[in-house]
Amino acid sequence: MIGAVAARTLVVAVVVNLATVDIAVAGPVLVYREGAAFCPKDRPANAPRITALEASERAKTMMPKDFCGPDGWVDGCDYDPEYALDSWRVYVRQWKRVDGRKQYEPREHSFVVLDPVGNCLANIPGT
Repeated sequence: MIGAVAARTLVVAVVVNLATVDIAVAGPVLVYREGAAFCPKDRPANAPRITALEASERAKTMMPKDFCGPDGWVDGCDYDPEYALDSWRVYVRQWKRVDGRKQYEPREHSFVVLDPVGNCLANIPGT
């Protein structure tokens, strides 16, 4: 009888342990792209403020080399700038042309946050 109880306890312990591992793996992970290539901070604070178009162009330079393709998975990216709270947030979405239209899912996205003059505050891959 003790052996059966020990075996059931072991099975329950293994199941609980596996469930815990699954929960830990499924949680959100924030990763930042850092360094001069992905998040440059090279503009003086007194530089002229950038426009929406300039924010988008700046964000393009901060994406990984082949992020926007073209390749078998991605044909390009859209850059959607938004100015709020004295900073630019540029939403970068990959797309693939399917049946004449841009298909965004299930592709990647990224956020680039810039100060008013174009210095990178954060470069955040999609979560």
